[in-house]
Amino acid sequence: MITACLIGVSGFGNIHYQDLMRAVERGEVRLLGATVINQEEEAEKCQHLRSIGCEIFTDFMVMLEHFQRRCDLCFIPTGIPLHAPMTLAALRAGAHVFVEKPAAATIQDVLLMRSSAAERQRFVAVGFQTMYAHETLWMKQAILEQQIGKLQSIKCYALWPRLDDYYARNGWAGRLQVHGAWILDSPFSNAVSHQLNMLCFLAGSELTRSASLRSIEAELYRGHAIESTDTACMRVTTENDVPLYFYVTHCSVREAGPEIIVRGERGSIHWTSDRVSISRADGTHEELACDTGVELRDRLLQHLYAKVADPQSFVCDLDIAGAHVLCFNGAHESSPIHQFDATLIQRFEEGGSIKTVVEGIDEVILQAFEQEKLFSELGIAWAQPGKAFPLANYTHFPATELQ
Repeated sequence: MITACLIGVSGFGNIHYQDLMRAVERGEVRLLGATVINQEEEAEKCQHLRSIGCEIFTDFMVMLEHFQRRCDLCFIPTGIPLHAPMTLAALRAGAHVFVEKPAAATIQDVLLMRSSAAERQRFVAVGFQTMYAHETLWMKQAILEQQIGKLQSIKCYALWPRLDDYYARNGWAGRLQVHGAWILDSPFSNAVSHQLNMLCFLAGSELTRSASLRSIEAELYRGHAIESTDTACMRVTTENDVPLYFYVTHCSVREAGPEIIVRGERGSIHWTSDRVSISRADGTHEELACDTGVELRDRLLQHLYAKVADPQSFVCDLDIAGAHVLCFNGAHESSPIHQFDATLIQRFEEGGSIKTVVEGIDEVILQAFEQEKLFSELGIAWAQPGKAFPLANYTHFPATELQ
């Protein structure tokens, strides 16, 4: 039986808590300890945790020290600025780690986490649940076998409006830095990060590896009153000269996507959150329902258990998740964040909060997605091109002074 510790049960930590409670009920996991800093607010969960023999702590370092080398797997569903320090602490305590996405805010943190894990012969898995879905490897296999012909491009768009209360939910949402530590919160590092990670993975030349990335061109904008970006486009070029296009906004009128299209010379793959279809070069067409919900979360846990027992088992590790961090670090190197002109912005009440809409952004993103162009390449009046930034051998953010 796997032994585990959990840091946090609120916010997204509730998802990990529910995952682990199902696992405990099935007799798969023994939960040794949980760090809960808001025990009065989470009294019911704390009571249940104690009832199953789980010790409650207010300090994660005390918990890790208490269970030094007795915990197989530490679950870290905390905020972005805590991912790297908590992962490193758990590794020092002898545990394998499952940390939420993104792996960390900067590529140097990812490299430090990776070296620490290797030194201690432990693994770090990152919470990109789509990596464990049946359809992901189904798509990857089809690409590698050239069922759609030679790979030409992979692209994704997402119109995901977010209200002001989304940015008020914690102290780091929409921030670039907090107390001098990098956060780089954005749609592509957080809310729609699964899909950017998937683009890098699908472009990889090996079944369970992400692509090696050569360069990025990005354009970053914001409509909300935040530090970071809420609207962006990027073109990432792999070492095999495959362009990856990504378009996203939190300032759209409507919600649509995420949607991914893999374009081959003689076929294509179309992914949405509920179905994926392949139109093959031989004229055949096949569809598959996507794994979702509790079933997918439970499969993720099964992969973690297998990895504890067998180092060769597949998880979304720091090599895979590191490509995602490389992308969003590179995006900030490529482009400053441009504030949309006030004449383009509408703000109005919706759902008990305030919605921000950038005029015409829905249509701009759909046009760019269709034509596989950046906003500035469409001749949009407000669009400003970023610079091409090299990603090969990139090991420290920021490499250049950010504007």
